[in-house]
Amino acid sequence: MTSANTSIKPVRPWIYPLEGDTWERIARREFPSRPLEEAVADLQSWNLYLVFRPAPAGMTRSDIVFTGPPAA
Repeated sequence: MTSANTSIKPVRPWIYPLEGDTWERIARREFPSRPLEEAVADLQSWNLYLVFRPAPAGMTRSDIVFTGPPAA
């Protein structure tokens, strides 16, 4: 009998935001060597559900923020 692998590996990288995180803070932390504006633009394009959340709601610590593009 073969044992099934029950651990699920994420398809794309993600984080939970820290208290008070903004797009800029996440970009600086996750992509320190990239230009800030480029990193923020990528983060926002990978997380449209957060970008278009009705104001004044921002990110919460229980949100998932994708830090990589969707799988092809």
